[in-house]
Formats: sequence, C-alpha cells, structure tokens
Amino acid sequence: MAQRFTFENAFLHFARTDGPRGFIWKYLASYLLLAICIAALGYYLFRPLIDVGFSVFMDAIGAGSEAQAERIVARRLTEIAGWIVSGYVLLLVVGVFFWAAFEAAVQRRYVRDEGFRLGLGGDELRLILLALIWFAVSVGIYILSAFAIGAGTASVIMALDDERLGLLVLLVSVIFVACTWLWVAVRLAPASAMTIRDRRLKFFDAWGASRGRFWSLFGAYIVLAIIIFFASVIAWFVMGTVVVNALMANAHALEQAMDNPVQLVSALMRIDILGPIAAAYLTGLILQGFCGYMWAGPAALAAKTDRRGGGITQAPDVFA
Repeated sequence: MAQRFTFENAFLHFARTDGPRGFIWKYLASYLLLAICIAALGYYLFRPLIDVGFSVFMDAIGAGSEAQAERIVARRLTEIAGWIVSGYVLLLVVGVFFWAAFEAAVQRRYVRDEGFRLGLGGDELRLILLALIWFAVSVGIYILSAFAIGAGTASVIMALDDERLGLLVLLVSVIFVACTWLWVAVRLAPASAMTIRDRRLKFFDAWGASRGRFWSLFGAYIVLAIIIFFASVIAWFVMGTVVVNALMANAHALEQAMDNPVQLVSALMRIDILGPIAAAYLTGLILQGFCGYMWAGPAALAAKTDRRGGGITQAPDVFA
C-alpha cells in the first residue's frame, strides 16, 4: 500500500514498507554471514601483527630494558609494514563493496518493493560512485569551512585585539557550519534511494525530493538515532554483563595463569568464556545490520513519494 510522506511514516518506514515477505531475516542472515567472513579475512590479513604483538609481549617480559623492547617492536613492525598496509587497503575495498551490496538490497526493497537479493551490478557500482561524491563534497566543505573559520577568527582577533571575542566567533562559526552541513546532508539524504529507484546516478537531484520535508526527515532521523542509541546501550549492557560474568566465573583459573602468558591465553580459550564473547559479537553484528536497515527508511520514503514523479504512482494517496 502506498504511503504519504509524514514524520510518522518516515521514521516507521522500515516497519511499514511493502514488498515480498521474508526480506528481513534473509537480509540479517546474509549480513551476519558475510560480516563473519570479512572478520575472518581481517584476522588472516592482520595475523602477522597479532603474532608480533604476542611475541613482543613474550619477549618484553624477559627484556633487559624498555629500550630493548622498543627495538624489538620497531624491527618486527618494519618487517611486516608492507603486508599490513596492503591488508588494510584490501579490507577497505571489501568493506566498500559490502556496504554497497547491502545498501542496494535495502533500497531495492524500499523503493522497488523487491525481495532480498545481493549482487555487484549496476546498482552497487552507482552507489559506490555516489559514496565517492559524498566523500569529495564532505572533504571540500571541510577544507573550505576550516579555512573560512580560521581566517575569520584570526581577522577578528587582530582587528579587535580580543582573544575571548575571537574564541566566541570561532565557537559560533563552528556551530553554524555544523548546522549548515547537517541541513545539506538531510536535504541530499534521498540520493541513494533515488539512484536505486531510477537506475541512474543521482546526487543534487535529491534536493528536490526533500523540498518542504526537511523537518520531517530531520525529526525522523532524530527519533531513529534515539531508538538506536538506547537499543545499543541496552544490548551492550546485557552482552557486557554476560561476558563479565563468564570471566568472573573463571576468575580463579585466570588469576593462576597471570604470570604465564601461554597459560593465560589457554585459559581464555575456554568455551564458557569464548561462547559468551562470540554470542555478544554476533548479536552486535545483527543489531548493526538492523540499524542500517532502519536508518535507510526515511530518505527512501522521500524518494518513493517524490512530488516530481519517479516514485510510486498512487498520487492521491501520497499527496492527499
């Protein structure tokens, strides 16, 4: 059923969207599986660094001085620096494709009413290009803002010879720039959904889709941010409590192994410690994926109900 664009519909769009059933569990299961695969890749790529950290810890225990331990660290890090940099770049690229694949899947659900599908086709590549545009615009605004704020503050201080007034001008300028950037970001938020909707790269055209809807979009994001914040706090509190209880239950064994790093690692590998830690990690991934699904809703509804056309076709329902 088509929806009008309202504040309520915007922040609840993740729960009210149409389309084939079964999307969310397929989305979360795939998100969890691929996130675990990326974590495993990260462990493989950075295992030399982990091994260095462990061996340096072992060597540092028997080192004659702090300087000797520092030399050990510097030498071993130099040996693997190229591998670590290459691994970081590879993980960055994989992470970008991971984001694009799931963002495209979510937006296809929202604006095309499609079922869950992952891929690396035109939709995903257009989203990556869109992300690069966002990055370039953000960097440009940051540089221009920093230059303007710095020059303006320095001019006030030199002209009035009053550092406190200069600091006040600096504070007001930073707040003004932050609010302006927030306004621009909200106005351009429908860009991803419009790119998926029209199967063409959209960026500045998103400005029209959000015309007259800033406060509804902004309010929807504020409500979602509050929900996500409290859900995250509660989830991490519960998971943290479970992990701490698992550690406390094995406190005696851990205390006995404190003087021997090998025994300490062995003690930490117990299933009754690793189990709660793994459960907390997996729960965090699922929560992260669901928060991303929720966050995409408001802008998707703005694109779906674009007054200029291109969105859903039931105009009487949308604009009534």
